Amino acid sequence: MIVIPGPASQILGVKVARLLNSEVAAVSFKDFPDGETYVRIDADLKGRDVLLIQSTYNPQDKNLIQLFLLIDAVKQMNPEKLRVVVPYLAYARQDKQFKKGEPLSIKVIEEIIEKLGVDELYTIDIHEPKVLNHLKIKAKDLSAMPLFGDYFKKKKMSNPLVIAPDDGAIHRAETVAKILDSEYVSLDKFRDKDTGEIKMDYKELNVKKRDAVIVDDIISTGGTMIKAIQMIKNQGGGSVYVAATHTILIGEAKSKILSAGAAEIIGTDTIPSETSLVSVAPLIAEQFKGL
Repeated sequence: MIVIPGPASQILGVKVARLLNSEVAAVSFKDFPDGETYVRIDADLKGRDVLLIQSTYNPQDKNLIQLFLLIDAVKQMNPEKLRVVVPYLAYARQDKQFKKGEPLSIKVIEEIIEKLGVDELYTIDIHEPKVLNHLKIKAKDLSAMPLFGDYFKKKKMSNPLVIAPDDGAIHRAETVAKILDSEYVSLDKFRDKDTGEIKMDYKELNVKKRDAVIVDDIISTGGTMIKAIQMIKNQGGGSVYVAATHTILIGEAKSKILSAGAAEIIGTDTIPSETSLVSVAPLIAEQFKGL
């Protein structure tokens, strides 16, 4: 297998290649003066088993175009198989049509990927895994939650309680809680479809003098986490740790979360940042060992 680290996942791609003891294909990329994107893969891929890794965080459209061009460049060289890992898949949260005239954005992205000739697609903690059902090719969503479980297991925590900010994330909390051998619970969160404002009902939590771990797939503006932290702190909770696979952290989200009382924000390198304290490289590599 040969690994191609896309421009948005250079370090992650190399980490995966090292874990697989695989060759790394060099990728050249730049912008033309008019803003158009250029990419080139410096390797002979004919008959090779190829693993392309490219995340599509902000700037989403640029990273998506790089992904599409890289896929086409690989296919032009007639590989044996092309597997693509998109750790953070842009537009995944645009999976519903709320108003007349709206596109089903994630379906458009998936159709482009499929039509370009990808054999297998892998994502990590996609917001709603069922969106992958649009695809006719093999598609699999991987979970980083066991990695968070291992991370927190190494910490000296006081009778931790794992918390999901809503019912949609309860399976993530359950996975982490099993590793920590702890309890888990979900909060009741609602989002206004027009304004996007987050509302969270008060809930009695067995958290007094206990540490808490809030887990989710994405932290964007931080509004959900802030409300959850405040609820925990107001009920006498101890240290509160915030963990999410994709820490987007728009604007002052990080400082606001910490100011609300979070002891630490833990993210992964699906989106490289100073909060990327957990690497998904072992998770990705595990899928392709022996190939």
